Amino acid sequence: MAGKRKPKVELAWQSKIKVETVTVDNPFYSKVHQGVEANPVKIQAQINIRESAIVTLAARKQINEAQLAAATRFRALYEAMGGAGVGSFDYSREPVDGGGSREPLTEQQIRAGQELKRCREILGVRAYDIMSKVAGQGYAIGELAKSHRERTTLADYLKDGLDEMARSWGYENRGTKRRTT
Repeated sequence: MAGKRKPKVELAWQSKIKVETVTVDNPFYSKVHQGVEANPVKIQAQINIRESAIVTLAARKQINEAQLAAATRFRALYEAMGGAGVGSFDYSREPVDGGGSREPLTEQQIRAGQELKRCREILGVRAYDIMSKVAGQGYAIGELAKSHRERTTLADYLKDGLDEMARSWGYENRGTKRRTT
């Protein structure tokens, strides 16, 4: 009896774009024209939910607005630092003609570095590492963890870290939670 061959499975191309309609703050909202129908506070917008893991979590309603604002601020700080951080000068390398001198740190990079250091102190090493990979570098949770349990654990660490940073930066409780009396 001859061995059966498995049919070839061709991988189908998948788009990196998945557009969904979400409700966002109106960038053109004016308090001067408050209450006017043509001046809504929130509007419908289409976004690519595969742009980052944070956007995907927000579109699926797995993180709230305060957590999204904290992730957005963390990402801005991370990008202001220059991604993974500013490299140091290597004195052992011989200077080469045409190679310009290294740019000095800007005031914005210094402030971003100080704020990220404060984030690391608040979050701890493990949660900060997860936050920097997902919110800062844009890794998907599935890229960092193989099993369902690992993905769930990483998502919990991320959400807890976003909660801590949202409270620290004052984004928490913008009227979405019930007050306790």
